[in-house]
Amino acid sequence: MNLSLSLPRNALSIAELDELDHDGVVRFVRALERSGHRMVWIPEVNGREAFTTAALVLGATERMIVGNGVARALERVPKSAASAAQDLAAGYPGRYVLGLGVSGAARERGTGPLPFLRDYLDGVDAVIRRRGGPEVPRVLGAYSAGITRLAAERADGLLTFLVTPEHTRWARETIGPDLFLSVVQWAVVGRDRASARDVARRRLAYYLTLPHQLAKLTRLGFTDADLAPPGSDRLVDALVACGTPDQVREALRQQYDAGATQVAVSLVGPLDEAKLDAYRALGEQEN
Repeated sequence: MNLSLSLPRNALSIAELDELDHDGVVRFVRALERSGHRMVWIPEVNGREAFTTAALVLGATERMIVGNGVARALERVPKSAASAAQDLAAGYPGRYVLGLGVSGAARERGTGPLPFLRDYLDGVDAVIRRRGGPEVPRVLGAYSAGITRLAAERADGLLTFLVTPEHTRWARETIGPDLFLSVVQWAVVGRDRASARDVARRRLAYYLTLPHQLAKLTRLGFTDADLAPPGSDRLVDALVACGTPDQVREALRQQYDAGATQVAVSLVGPLDEAKLDAYRALGEQEN
């Protein structure tokens, strides 16, 4: 692989879609596009299916670039992922990026995450070769050294999530100077630090139950005390930018300085008018 990805320097990661119905998704992503946002990553967490949701967002917008960030490889066979991704890339030229990831749950199938994902990519490639058609740009979601190196070997980029600039610096050193690297950065806009911590902890609670997230954060130097629910102030402050839109942008600059090609902001908290205002303010800074 290693296509040269030319994607916007700024993006969003929109977890809100899990809480919205079909019409709500359409209204939300159209509002983001009107605000000036040019790219969104769609995480696959507890609600929507990755590829049908990508198709919905692509169809609802005119120019928005959409990435699966990331689709869970354990939830579908390579043929399903490859065929869906190739159809999206053909139907929306230049507007779709396939993101794939795997967790330690792969061990329940008798193999580790790294060999599982390597074999999975073999299956994806075989389907694409057999079908012909457009190349599908792809990134891998990764934190471990093995899968991070696999991204440099078998993908066009790397997508990381819930990491500090120190991890971004390590990832850049691991994948080399040229590979695309997007970092999903949590942020709370328009609240003071104490209030921002409360909002962030409600979302963080789920991730503090996941072994692969805990292992990643431990490697980054956080202690058992930091990771004990609901998460220490030190943990939350390191992972979540907060303040005015300008203050959030300043925090994002640390990820760029550490080697990120792109930073994808994920605004934490309920999708209310204040949050929509924050999206609009961040979009205005794109223009």
